[in-house]
Amino acid sequence: MDLKTLLQDPVCCLSIVWEAVKKLLGETVHSYEPDVFRIELTRRGIDPTDNLMSKILAAQTITKFWYWLSDHDVLFAFALACDGIPAASDMIHQPTVEQLAWAMREIAALHGEKPDDEQGFDPDTIDPAIATILHHDGWVLAPKELEFCQGVLSQFTKTDWEFTEKVRNAWSDLSKEPATVLRQKIDKLNESALTVQLRHLADCRLSVEEREQQRAQQHVWLTNCQK
Repeated sequence: MDLKTLLQDPVCCLSIVWEAVKKLLGETVHSYEPDVFRIELTRRGIDPTDNLMSKILAAQTITKFWYWLSDHDVLFAFALACDGIPAASDMIHQPTVEQLAWAMREIAALHGEKPDDEQGFDPDTIDPAIATILHHDGWVLAPKELEFCQGVLSQFTKTDWEFTEKVRNAWSDLSKEPATVLRQKIDKLNESALTVQLRHLADCRLSVEEREQQRAQQHVWLTNCQK
């Protein structure tokens, strides 16, 4: 596989796209304007699709600037861009919990560290915004990628503390299971409020793990790619 083929794959992970673009065009891409990306890609026979451009520009934003640490709309736009959805000034960016969880993994891949309150997120702007998404989708316990906003989420849900702890304890046991066993155990649970929460957590974990495996394979391809 060459870089052109990899970049034209619509499911190529954002962090892999960014590494491929740097390998193709050089480290100066951090300062490129959008039109320059389009021109340089087109010159090399690569179609600068909306999917590809959204990933490139989002990666550039995350690596070049820091306002995503306090501006939730920029962070949310990045989460959508991980799925190739372009940002738009006239729309509300509202990613799913799974998209937000994966965005945290992609930011860690771009920066080499996991983002959280301790490493720069503004707890007064980012935590409430993410907690709102979780609350809107019916979560009481945040997945581990978003656990830094659990305090705000608990304030939003006003759920009985004992129920949240019940979810936490049940998930602590289930989360140790490999993917196939986890899905089997979740599917066998009787319908209940607890089961709903465990399915939320399981679906998010399995989604992130699937993407991690996909990214690992793409990284192998990228390592072996020729310009």
